[in-house]
Amino acid sequence: MGRRISRGQLRRLAESRIQILWKQAKDVAKENPDLARDYVSTAKKIAQKARISLPQRITRRICKECNSVLVPGRTVRFRVRNNRSTHLTVTCLHCGAVRRLPVTNQT
Repeated sequence: MGRRISRGQLRRLAESRIQILWKQAKDVAKENPDLARDYVSTAKKIAQKARISLPQRITRRICKECNSVLVPGRTVRFRVRNNRSTHLTVTCLHCGAVRRLPVTNQT
């Protein structure tokens, strides 16, 4: 049997693996989006198993529905809308999923 890993060591190991997979997914997203999607789903599974959440800078660049890496102009469309309140509409061009992010007025 192997030596048991402490919770802190497991967390650091999972975070480093997630960063490696995210970097690879970004690098390969334009040439092979299916492989990038596999990298993202693997990173999500690692985070789930280690009971940690993905950083917001990563989750904002992944489609929640199909795990595609959101590349502006290629796999995602951004629109600023002002219906009830000002928000950014992010539309995945692969599956059509829509996400609305609030935009705050900063002067």
